[in-house]
Amino acid sequence: MITRILRKEEQWKSDLIQAVCFEFPFDVEKAKKQAQETEKNGDAAKDPVKTECWGCFADDNEQLLGSITVSHFTAGFDGHEVLMGGIGGVSTLPQWRRQRVIRRCFENALEDMYQKGFVLSSLYPFSTNYYRKFGYENNACVWEWTVPFDALPSGNAEGTVEQLFPGDDLSPLLEVYREFYRDYNLAVRRTVYDPALEKENLLEQKRYIYLWRDRNGKPQGFLIAQKTDGDVFDCTTTFRLKNGFLALNAEAYLGLFSFVKTSFSAYYKKVRFQVPEGVRPDSFFPESTEITCQRFYNGMVRIVNVPEALRLCRCKGNGTLRLDVKDEMLSRNSGVWQIDFAPGRENWVTKSEGPADVSLPVSALSALVCGARSSGDLLWMPQVTTRYPEAPLDQVFYRKKCHILELF
Repeated sequence: MITRILRKEEQWKSDLIQAVCFEFPFDVEKAKKQAQETEKNGDAAKDPVKTECWGCFADDNEQLLGSITVSHFTAGFDGHEVLMGGIGGVSTLPQWRRQRVIRRCFENALEDMYQKGFVLSSLYPFSTNYYRKFGYENNACVWEWTVPFDALPSGNAEGTVEQLFPGDDLSPLLEVYREFYRDYNLAVRRTVYDPALEKENLLEQKRYIYLWRDRNGKPQGFLIAQKTDGDVFDCTTTFRLKNGFLALNAEAYLGLFSFVKTSFSAYYKKVRFQVPEGVRPDSFFPESTEITCQRFYNGMVRIVNVPEALRLCRCKGNGTLRLDVKDEMLSRNSGVWQIDFAPGRENWVTKSEGPADVSLPVSALSALVCGARSSGDLLWMPQVTTRYPEAPLDQVFYRKKCHILELF
């Protein structure tokens, strides 16, 4: 087998495998033509987000057996901006499954990311257990609320709501996004809120954008909703349609909730929206009997470069912690790492020969350092062995805002 990055004119081969695996219609000749045009047009045809496709080929270097894509993002991490690889399109032809095809793709892609300076990687799993083998662990959660209209507040907020139509200026959405996610780990540093919104015919899709401004005219929140066949005013983000609901403060929440209740109660019975873990909109609801809330993991996360992540992570106070890390995919991450931290400077990270305070796989370390887990969760992490409980675990492993809105 040969593992390498696909050339642009070969992209149709990866698309074909995904069509087989995910069972969607596919026109081979049309895909070949589009791939050739992309190669011919060069940079002009590139997506704003750089994406590479790693494929595992048969020995003839022509027949593609399976592939993954790596999208290059810049994301937040404890006050720094780092490179994060978004993994998608993981697929193998059925006759080549369980023959280490995807493992070979991950091995090469992770090594390439390490060489290029990536610190983190993330993905959305079809199987949590499967991707743990490659060093990924569950991220923090997203909460999906379904609230009856009669449970929404009716209070007045000093602001205005405006609808944004196709062709309107969408920069206020980016303004709200940047402010909301500025101190979230994994949040992508976007240059536009969503390029697709400027290309798609939202009215044809029965999707609508409403922006809420405060009394001074400053954008403070928005919702992107879709008309459904049922009785739910749906603002949730999915792979099919990236809707949304973002509010920067209590006034913005009150303004949006009151607007939805006042404007749509004749057509819908409930509103559905998602918020990151830690956001508690239930304080706005006077009655909660019929409210439901579901919890989903916000994908999975992995540290690509352990010493760099430890150097950049934000610790509390002064201290030293020694971590015995095991990384089966990137052996250079394995070993005992000593992290010395103090206020006012980045951490000092060195390879140590001494005994470790904690032994753990890179998957567990990823969730702990990014803030999806804390030292208090170690009791429920059987893959972690704490050898010195008096070590300053809570100064390095603590809960942080951690959420990624991108879907790839």
